[in-house]
Amino acid sequence: SVVQKGQPGGVTTDAAGNFKITVTANAQTLVISYVGFDEQEVGIGNQTNLAISLRSAKGNLDEVVVVGYGSQRRRDITGSVSSIKGDVFKQQPITDATEALQGRIAGVNVVKNSGAPDATPSIIIRGLASLNQPNPLYIVDGIRVNDVSNVNVQDVETMDVLKDAAAASIYGAAAAGGVIVITTKKGTTSAPVINYNTRYGVTRPKTGELLRKNDYIKLQNIVNPGRFANTAGLDTLADTDWIDETFNNGTEQNHNISLSGAVPVVNYLVSGFYNKQKGVARRNYSNIGGARLNTNFNLGKYIKVGEQFAFSRRKTSNPQNVGVEAQLHNSPFRTLPIIPILNKNGSYGTLPPGYPGLAFGGTHPVGAIDNANVENFKNNFQANVYAEIKLPLHLSFRTNVGYSFYDETQNYFQNAFAIGGVGAGTNSLTKFFLESQSLLTNYVLSYNQSFAKHNISGTAGYEQITSKFNLGNTMASNISPAAGNEFAFIPTASTTYQFQGQHDDNGLIKSLFGRLNYNFNNRYYISGSIRQDANFTVFGPNKQRGIFPAVSAAWNISEESFLKSVKTINTLKLRASYGELGNSNIAPYSFLSVYQPFASFGNGSAGGANFAPGGTIIPGVTYSAIPNPDLHWETVKETNIAVDGEMLGRKLYFTLEWYDKSTEDMLYALPMAPSAGISGNYITNIGSVSNKGFELLLGYRNQAHKLKCDVAFTGGWNKNEVTKLTSETTSELSDGYNYYNNGDMAFQIMPNQTITTTRKGLPFGSFYGYKSLGIFQTDAEAAGQTVNGVAAHAGDLHFEDLDKNGIINDKDRQVIGNPNPKFVYGLNVRLNYKGFDIAMLVNGVAGVDLFNGVKAYEMSLFQDGNTSPKVWGASFLNGNGLTDQPRLGVVTPGGFTLDPNKNYASVNSYFVEKGDYLKLKNLQIGYSIPNSLLDRVKVKGARIFLMANNLLTITKYSGLDPELGASFSPSGYSGVTSRGIDVVSQYPQTRIYSFGIDITF
Repeated sequence: SVVQKGQPGGVTTDAAGNFKITVTANAQTLVISYVGFDEQEVGIGNQTNLAISLRSAKGNLDEVVVVGYGSQRRRDITGSVSSIKGDVFKQQPITDATEALQGRIAGVNVVKNSGAPDATPSIIIRGLASLNQPNPLYIVDGIRVNDVSNVNVQDVETMDVLKDAAAASIYGAAAAGGVIVITTKKGTTSAPVINYNTRYGVTRPKTGELLRKNDYIKLQNIVNPGRFANTAGLDTLADTDWIDETFNNGTEQNHNISLSGAVPVVNYLVSGFYNKQKGVARRNYSNIGGARLNTNFNLGKYIKVGEQFAFSRRKTSNPQNVGVEAQLHNSPFRTLPIIPILNKNGSYGTLPPGYPGLAFGGTHPVGAIDNANVENFKNNFQANVYAEIKLPLHLSFRTNVGYSFYDETQNYFQNAFAIGGVGAGTNSLTKFFLESQSLLTNYVLSYNQSFAKHNISGTAGYEQITSKFNLGNTMASNISPAAGNEFAFIPTASTTYQFQGQHDDNGLIKSLFGRLNYNFNNRYYISGSIRQDANFTVFGPNKQRGIFPAVSAAWNISEESFLKSVKTINTLKLRASYGELGNSNIAPYSFLSVYQPFASFGNGSAGGANFAPGGTIIPGVTYSAIPNPDLHWETVKETNIAVDGEMLGRKLYFTLEWYDKSTEDMLYALPMAPSAGISGNYITNIGSVSNKGFELLLGYRNQAHKLKCDVAFTGGWNKNEVTKLTSETTSELSDGYNYYNNGDMAFQIMPNQTITTTRKGLPFGSFYGYKSLGIFQTDAEAAGQTVNGVAAHAGDLHFEDLDKNGIINDKDRQVIGNPNPKFVYGLNVRLNYKGFDIAMLVNGVAGVDLFNGVKAYEMSLFQDGNTSPKVWGASFLNGNGLTDQPRLGVVTPGGFTLDPNKNYASVNSYFVEKGDYLKLKNLQIGYSIPNSLLDRVKVKGARIFLMANNLLTITKYSGLDPELGASFSPSGYSGVTSRGIDVVSQYPQTRIYSFGIDITF
């Protein structure tokens, strides 16, 4: 195909490649394309005869990918590395680049279970491997960082994910969660290029429904007869939709601008971005802005220096997450529709008098949120300066100095208020700050040489990381706010202060590492690496150093003579690897035993205790835990076998991988018996975990006439199993509660009941409770069962009686579900026809169970709150017969007995549902304006686009959204042992509709 650039039409060549084309008088460029070859632009000038040679299109295996302390062609890689280009996701409505991995990398499970503007996804690579599950290690332009939220998505050139131990072992003790390497853009063109990108979108929340006034009164007249028997005045009561009052549509606007270019001496990129989001929750917003400078200088033939500077600042207000509203976090169910937003006198609405027995101690969400004012600032600065020198003997030396600074501050003013029986008795001002900084230096010597058919490369280096940490949290109560500024105050005679803080300037890691690669004739490959890490503040003095080796090999089968003649196979490579990694994701100094004051008990006071009734208080200190000088890294051992291939002129490409990953010496906070006299847990290396799985990448790309397509499917199967928790085979870890960050059990439907268990032979955080066999159809059928001493009846759940004694109690609890997905997949489709383009991203999970804790609140009543219209489906309620929903209670001579059989108040499999889903995560439609129009206004390129995010979800799950990660739990292992629990008051998921434009000058 031969086309004049910017013009429609064009011609095709004959079989020999001959063509004739008539062009306009001002024609400058021809565009030549052919399936299997790179598209070329050829300048015309004054020529009338052209001879053009096309270059074979590069396939996936010809790409250059970034690995630890260097880069390689994908065809030379022997470990497991997956990559995505920044152009694939730069228009998505995301501010955290790692969210772009969702559905695009096999074996990488990305979960974002909140639509909050500043929410970050959780990332699990090849399954949960530890109770202390680490986040992936992030490397940005060669420098280790803890946070990538300041990396502008528009600046990302590539993201490379090092998935197996062989690929990641060069990073040693920090790589057990996988490694994500982000490379930002550099200038590439000789002339300066200015790019401006902007979008604007509307965000809609996915929310539930509560009973409105009439249905609430109707239900109350059933469960509390007589409460609203006097109908006089009912028409004057409020009819408040509390969900609608606390959640509404939000907005998002995003702006990016960059200037880039290159000359023989220097290439450069200067960029800036600003993202402003109004959240769907009341008074919630989050804005972030930042800038980046990347430059590289060639100082002659042998010396190259460069730097990268990046800064961002985020400001967030989320008053719904602090204060009284957070403390009563089973909203919106702890609201009543008959309470108005405001009373007639303008004060916040309260319960109207005159209804016997009706009491309300719940929250007024609007008043609680409006009486809390919060500002949170996150400042993030990262810098990297490097120098690279070419030496004789095919050596090169590179040194890097990287500095990271993170600063977070929060001002939170809680106003004193009282709305009915709920409020804050005194005002208070809380100021929180957290500051961390790290300095990284490394020195890397590299060698690269070829001898005939022998190709050798090697890397050796030293790295040191020092870090500092400072935290403080101060609260002043009973204050007088300064005029016009709630975050400043004047002390009063009643002002009291509280302070907590931590400080540590001693973080130190020293590392030695090396890697050697060899291949013969681009056919047989072998690679080995090793790293020694010494961590001087996290692990005990006897085990401060760990060594992490890896070895891998590959065979490029397609280079063998017996396959070279097979025209349909372009590349076929077999890979195998084994490696070891470390996990150090625990708090510093956990190997020590620190002193603490005597606990308060008996007649004692803080810092002292009495040793006889009524005796003298004796001050003193005691050990908080038993020291462990042998505490050391968890070790992750992984074997990986894979096949990579390209076929049909590199239009069809695939990767199939199998892995076996085991964690040994897992770190575990072992509970101590009360008789030990020590309150703290004993942290030791004791457990083990297994993850086994398959991964698949299957893609197809082609061009037929003017239609280009690129379709890729990714899938990852994983089986997770705890193979050892402690030395006792019966040991288990219970966790997970049906509430969100709220320790007040008085207002819970399943109080004091854990939902998950972790033990030998099970996946992490398996759901644990009564197994429901259905609903009893008759009283006679239910006659043989009692639950906690109460006889069952028709309409009650039929719980499996494991010991066959007719009594349902804790001995009948069993495993009822697995929150770890067996299969995570994604589908990416990109089509381009003439100037139009369509991009579609689908992701999903299969073989996963969820615990729908919200369902219990939607179908039942608790204390003084409300419920949803689903309550009307209960068996024998309001004239119902037997339904597929358990009975809510029973009418007795003394009134209504709510849930006597604990259908809704016990952890059971009725609330465990299949959590499989398929989501149309992103859909874009774009149009690139023809160059013939843009040339008139001196614009190099312009694209307009429409986009929707979270557009469609296909699932059988009855909750609001099946994309769930971890919920809060007191155990400290919430990221692992309390996953898949749908709890009340999670920030809702959102759907985003956007439009935008991308212009290049």
